[in-house]
Amino acid sequence: MTTAIVVLFLLAAPLVSLLTGRIADAAGVREQHAEQAWHPVQAILEQSASAGLTSENGAWGAAWVDARWDAPGHTPHTGIIAVSLNAKAGQRVSIWVTGSGQITHPPLSHADVLDGIANAVLATVAGLAVLLGITVAFVRAGATRRRMAAWERDWEVIGPRWTSRR
Repeated sequence: MTTAIVVLFLLAAPLVSLLTGRIADAAGVREQHAEQAWHPVQAILEQSASAGLTSENGAWGAAWVDARWDAPGHTPHTGIIAVSLNAKAGQRVSIWVTGSGQITHPPLSHADVLDGIANAVLATVAGLAVLLGITVAFVRAGATRRRMAAWERDWEVIGPRWTSRR
């Protein structure tokens, strides 16, 4: 049975990996397409990092401060952005914004999409291995239970002959 499960895994893993890779690639391309409207803009800090919100002892290496920027189309916006702990009021920092001027993360690079595909494929193959391992454990437990029940029935027939008192 273990051989059959290994063969099943070796046949299914490449097929599932291929399917998962294509799905992850399509999702990455869709996200990159949606991110084409994002733009880098310069934000002007309205306060220094020392006046912003930080974690205890600056453990995250960033402070959250008020800033202002112009969105595409020169619409003014304000908000809170993360900056390094040595940032000063009036300093310009580069941020990414959506087409409407909302702060966002930088768009996905080709390497980010490839990382996403690799992670999806690895997680799928690991999940398949775990699923097959759990299946083997349940099948073996059921087979052991049946084998022990058959042994008990046989012992009920043979046992009295061996243990009878004369």
